[in-house]
Amino acid sequence: MSGDAEDGTKPHIISILSGHEGCEMNIKALRKVLFLKLQTEDDKSNKKDFKKTVQSMETDGSLSLTEDGLVKLSKSSSKKSKKDKKKKKKGKKREREEAAAKEKKKLKDDGDDDDGDGDEHETEPNATNTTTTTDNDASEKNKPCKDNPTGTTRLFLGNLPFTVDDGDGDGDGDEHETEPNATNTTTTDDSEKNKPCKDNPTGTTRLFLGNLPFTVDDTTLSTHVSPAIITHIKWITDKESGRFYGSAFIEMRNSIDAAHAVGISGSELLGRPIKLNYAPAREGDQWPPASKVITGGPTGGQAGTGKGVKTMSAKPENCTKLFIGNLSYDITDDGITKFFANVDAEIKAVRWLSHLDTGDFKGVGFVEFWNTEACEKGAQLNGKNLMGRPIRIDWTD
Repeated sequence: MSGDAEDGTKPHIISILSGHEGCEMNIKALRKVLFLKLQTEDDKSNKKDFKKTVQSMETDGSLSLTEDGLVKLSKSSSKKSKKDKKKKKKGKKREREEAAAKEKKKLKDDGDDDDGDGDEHETEPNATNTTTTTDNDASEKNKPCKDNPTGTTRLFLGNLPFTVDDGDGDGDGDEHETEPNATNTTTTDDSEKNKPCKDNPTGTTRLFLGNLPFTVDDTTLSTHVSPAIITHIKWITDKESGRFYGSAFIEMRNSIDAAHAVGISGSELLGRPIKLNYAPAREGDQWPPASKVITGGPTGGQAGTGKGVKTMSAKPENCTKLFIGNLSYDITDDGITKFFANVDAEIKAVRWLSHLDTGDFKGVGFVEFWNTEACEKGAQLNGKNLMGRPIRIDWTD
């Protein structure tokens, strides 16, 4: 990122903030997500350019920056971003409708050409068509057409059921029989994986995802992009706290699957419109990763684990304190008090933990209750959502 790219960076910042809860986020988290999205190095020069861009946007009223480092998108910018998204969505819908209308017209014209000319070749229902192609028709057989510019007539079929035959039902065709439950050892041709295709001219298979719900996991995400297939997922989390940033990198099976996934950008996953775009790996990056699903933090991350709520440790006798983790960086004393008030657990005191060197909030803390009964009630909220995140609770002395 450089000074010349400042204006080009602003739309990305607006897009990231508009997709985040409350259109606001910590400035450091915003910078990290932006650099990941733009594939930019996290060095002093780019940090300086980022700071200038934020200051410029603060000056023109696009956003506001609080003393504690919270960046919030202005109402006018938020409305403009939503308006642009709707406009883009309508444009895509109009393009699909026009394409469908052209295809319908083409099919109708083709049907009119076939009516009453006496040249049709009739075949018995379900019978294999063995009509010999004449020399006249041979030139037309491999003629390029829409959606088949090379005129190819030979196709490969995969993922067929074991009971498939050639269509005549007598079992005497050229079927290849396999034992049920046999292992499919067919491998994907690497030369075809990154082959350029429609809507993916560079053949990129690595994608960036943003604005993901905090409760997403690998199964939910894979189901959402199907029939396209994800082969690897890297959830983006804070290296120290393990806090999930709501974004990820994924590797698709091939360029066609990648194009399909990018095509559903803006669709809602667990109530949030997710963002997908191409993100080619940089030279020197280890991609795809060795493991199918990995995170960037030591705690295993909040996304992609599929393990549910973590079991609490043994409760100490007469316990009145709880450890609370996986908290939103925007949590307040009042917010945590109201959260436990939902189960009539009155808090006596709250203590938040921060990094010694930077003073930044770690996303964890301790709460003390007036008695052990209130503490037990509060423990019932383990795994419940607080400000969009499943809170982690455990007993402590």
